[in-house]
Amino acid sequence: VFVITVRKTDITFDKEHVKQLIGHTLPIAAALVGLSFVSRATMVPVTVWEIILITGVFLVGAFLRVLAIYQLGKTGFKFDIAFRRKQKLKTNQLYGYMRHPTYTAMMLVILAYAITTNNWLIGSLGMLVAWFGFQFRIGYEEKALEGQFGEEYFQYQTKTGMWYPKLGKKTRKPSVGE
Repeated sequence: VFVITVRKTDITFDKEHVKQLIGHTLPIAAALVGLSFVSRATMVPVTVWEIILITGVFLVGAFLRVLAIYQLGKTGFKFDIAFRRKQKLKTNQLYGYMRHPTYTAMMLVILAYAITTNNWLIGSLGMLVAWFGFQFRIGYEEKALEGQFGEEYFQYQTKTGMWYPKLGKKTRKPSVGE
């Protein structure tokens, strides 16, 4: 997917780009590799119910990730934070519920990896490291989205949760004359 969506004009390979790459990609890769290593090193047998749980969580996460990328479209989904002329702010479908469904979906995939460790401490640590990587990326992404879409993005932020749907009252638009 990254190869299909990335264009040479999307990135400038500078200090800021490397900082984002390391701050985002390295923690997630470390979490996945670390959780995989611990899973392979454990001698605890996996029960049928654990296999069902791990497979279910992984498949839900993978499906939601692919669906979110598909809904965003090839002009909207990119590895690097870059905007194209025809790009519009995506605020419907999965993006109508949360601002970063691709990251939420990946965290489900990482949760499946964490469950395979059969160790709450290691699994939680792996999840925390991956979450840090995504939060790092989200900081840059949201700043860029605010710069690109301004008030439209601010309004979107107030209506939708970052990682999961906002619970409670929905903000209503003021009626004419308010």
